Amino acid sequence: MANAKTKEFEIYVLTVPDATADNDTLDLTDYVDIADNQAFEIHECDIVLDPTEAFPTSDSDIVFQLADSNITDFVSHSDRSSLYVRRMTFDTATLSMFMQESFSSITPLIVSKTLWLRNVVYTGVGGNYTLRLKGRIVTPSAKDYMALVLTQTGNVA
Repeated sequence: MANAKTKEFEIYVLTVPDATADNDTLDLTDYVDIADNQAFEIHECDIVLDPTEAFPTSDSDIVFQLADSNITDFVSHSDRSSLYVRRMTFDTATLSMFMQESFSSITPLIVSKTLWLRNVVYTGVGGNYTLRLKGRIVTPSAKDYMALVLTQTGNVA
């Protein structure tokens, strides 16, 4: 069990996907202090079309993936580095939006101080999107912390 070091807080990050799949680097230390042997406990994750944006002008398909490692391509959501996936499809004929989203119901503890948000516009147009992370800083037990470090860095036997 991890001991809470902060109250729950939210981080908001603007992202602008385009036709080239790339990663936005999210340095968590830009937003919050995470000491050694502490972790970021994510409670909720969400990506929305920014309220400043109008409905896309053409049919669009956009994909986002939040990971705790610098993935060079989208990875299966069964991969341990995949924390969150969202696909958004906009249909201009019916002014409808469809989405597929997955975030584990098991609260992930992230020991890395950097997360990566991969995004791409497969068809149509991009626009401004907002990533919202809700969580808190915790101190896991020494044994749990080492298990997390070894698992999240891929150094497991």
